[in-house]
Amino acid sequence: MFKVHPIAILNDNYVWTIIHNDNTVIVDPGTSEEVIKFHEKNNLHPTAILITHHHNDHVGGLSKLIQTYNVTVFAPQNKKFKFDFNPVKENDEIKLFKNALTLKVAEVPGHTLDHIIYFGDGMLFCGDTLFSFGCGRVFEGSFEQMFSSLEKLKKLDTNCNVYCTHEYTLDNLKFLIDYFKDNERFKKIYKKLSHRSITLPSKLKDELELNPFLNSNFEEFKQLRIAKNQY
Repeated sequence: MFKVHPIAILNDNYVWTIIHNDNTVIVDPGTSEEVIKFHEKNNLHPTAILITHHHNDHVGGLSKLIQTYNVTVFAPQNKKFKFDFNPVKENDEIKLFKNALTLKVAEVPGHTLDHIIYFGDGMLFCGDTLFSFGCGRVFEGSFEQMFSSLEKLKKLDTNCNVYCTHEYTLDNLKFLIDYFKDNERFKKIYKKLSHRSITLPSKLKDELELNPFLNSNFEEFKQLRIAKNQY
């Protein structure tokens, strides 16, 4: 019923675009040119824009898109933006495509203090909080906040697709292969994904099993903690 298409921008960003019939909802448009070209080429009409946080590679294209299209913008309530938007917060629900799609909102501070996610109908738009085999860098929040936010993600539908904003998968796997030298599974996954131009989305259930930042019981982490505690 819904398609989600990645529009590649900048060095490694994706502007995820939810498509329903000939209408779309745009997520985190860091630039506008590629987004407009995609819509014109495919005769699609933006109806809303979802913002997860205030970093420029997520909002840089908004001004031009607002000028070009008649769209409603949803963004975190605890951040002042220069554009008009509908503020959303924890537990809010957003009705899209004339109520055909409902997405819920959760607050996930850590990467930034204003960061939110949108999820529902098998989709998770997590911005820079969670990446495939990794998590976002802590810029404004605390590590405790980031940990709590990641714990919140673990409670979502495990079958949902994880639409993070950056193509970091292979770099994250390289780090894990170097860090967990005896883990053959990371090596096999890297080999499988290394031939793909896009590795996303991932499945939350796979992240729960294989992403150490979502799995504090990860066996290699246990062994490392035991070894460190011996000195």
